[in-house]
Amino acid sequence: MNQAVTALPVNQRFDFWQKANRRLLAKTLSELSWEEAIIPKAIAPEEESGGRFILELKSGVNYRFYAWRTIWDQLIVDTESISRSYLNSRSDSALEVSQFFIDAREELGLDSATLANFLEELANTLMAEVQVQKNYHQKSAAELIELEDGELQCYLDGHPKVTVSKGRLGWGQEDYQGYATEFLPEIQLEWVALSRENCRLSLAVDLQENDLISAVLNSREQAKLNDRCRQLNIDASNFFLMPVHPWQWSNRLVNLFASEIAAGHIVHLGNYGDPMLPQQSLRTLSNKKRPEQLNIKLPLSILNTSCYRGIPGRYIQAGPMVSSWLSEIAASDPILSNRRTIILEEPAGAFYPNPQFKQITDAPYRYHEMLGCIWRQSVHAKTTDSERAILISTLFQKDGYGYPLICEYIHRSGLTTKQWLSKLFDVVVVPLYHLLCQYGVGLVAHGQNITLVLDNHLPVRVALKDFQGDLRLIDQDFPELDTLSDYARSVTTRLPAAHLIHDLQTGHFVTVLRFISACLAEKGFSESRFYQLLGEQLKSYMKAHPELEDRFKLFDLFTPEMARVCLNRVRFKLGYGDTSERPLPELGTPLKNPLAITLREE
Repeated sequence: MNQAVTALPVNQRFDFWQKANRRLLAKTLSELSWEEAIIPKAIAPEEESGGRFILELKSGVNYRFYAWRTIWDQLIVDTESISRSYLNSRSDSALEVSQFFIDAREELGLDSATLANFLEELANTLMAEVQVQKNYHQKSAAELIELEDGELQCYLDGHPKVTVSKGRLGWGQEDYQGYATEFLPEIQLEWVALSRENCRLSLAVDLQENDLISAVLNSREQAKLNDRCRQLNIDASNFFLMPVHPWQWSNRLVNLFASEIAAGHIVHLGNYGDPMLPQQSLRTLSNKKRPEQLNIKLPLSILNTSCYRGIPGRYIQAGPMVSSWLSEIAASDPILSNRRTIILEEPAGAFYPNPQFKQITDAPYRYHEMLGCIWRQSVHAKTTDSERAILISTLFQKDGYGYPLICEYIHRSGLTTKQWLSKLFDVVVVPLYHLLCQYGVGLVAHGQNITLVLDNHLPVRVALKDFQGDLRLIDQDFPELDTLSDYARSVTTRLPAAHLIHDLQTGHFVTVLRFISACLAEKGFSESRFYQLLGEQLKSYMKAHPELEDRFKLFDLFTPEMARVCLNRVRFKLGYGDTSERPLPELGTPLKNPLAITLREE
């Protein structure tokens, strides 16, 4: 537990610990039952408002709780209702989520090594969850939505689907306090000079290398960095200056790139620049003093949520090409330009391969992704003074009293829930679907990749980002793709339509809208009405564009069923061994598509 929490009175420390455990256990029961890894049974016939459930485990332990079932076949578990008993003995009142995984190891298929590693990841997550509880303890939704986006991100729960969402294997307490979002740290980046002969650099035509330095360093700090380069005889014609994350430098680069450092191909210059704030994704940092400056995305070789958070070199050259191409589309395409869709371009990228590991082509992927940087436009450089930018995952965040932030945004806007949601779907979902149908571009539109721009608390436009690895193209020869460079097309993943549509269905509908609709349902706005509104916005767009009829059939969002993509089951199955590729998700039984369900009800 962190120092800020351990300084609290014992009874308050226990309250935070118990609340974090109960919340994470409720999430675990909900998501693992949705993934069909566990099968709770209704004690009595379910009612629309919910019912009592029992989970009987082969270990002899039973978990009982109250829950209601969403349109997505998900059980929303009442946190305070959970109890645990062993062979029908007296129930435990103090619950620990780690005990659940020990109790359910046979159902989850956890061998001893996987379970032990998982419990470590779970312990780290709980350390962070306790801090999150402390952050928004007794803070109302009205107070939270007044925070600036950089600070607001430290109050967010994070990944809604992964149980160990803040596992960050490789970090200890000091690392969490120094670098984790929920602690709101101010990080000063380290700087290195990289041999241009060995470094891959990609730069947009209208950008200078000094612009990349200016994103982090003001004129005074630049002068200090330049002085240091002169002292070390660093010639700009031979070396490229790049920031690195201080944790990555101390824990991965100093030892694994020791030969390059000894040879003078990598020169450590020291730490310089403005304080940087980690976003929800940890490895992307924004400038606290000058938020309009370019964001910096850096490798962090820690295992978090599903994989090691490195930066692959494969996409570095194509990054500026793809994001510039998308930006031109957003400006010229009437559907996107009328909605003022924002593309957060990635105008520069750099990558330095490890000379030893690059000779082992099938080595675990984390060894190929340790040293690099991506520069990304800040949403603050593309919004007006009256606009507020938030991660879309903010909408399903609840305050310290269990009140969803989306309800406060709707209340402040003065619109009805129906009007507000219709606007949300129009400015977010329609552009995503249009990119898919018109251009064959799929974006993994989860809660960290989608930034919602509000004006007077009303959704007015969307900002899209993360195009290196999280953007995929149709495997067919769409003529609209001809304007993208051959090289960019060659390194970008190509998928058939049946797979590409899941970037929208799973990446956005299941990972974002599933949780927003549940929040609103708890406050009286039915999920059926929610997805009827979504369907109406999509059908209105489709009706206005009959020329895309064949594409709408190719990317059909109204099919009766869709894939159930399971993330937690991957970790249980694969364990913690190294692999040469990032792990792929597991599939459960198909989901009944809420858009099809509500279409039948009309």
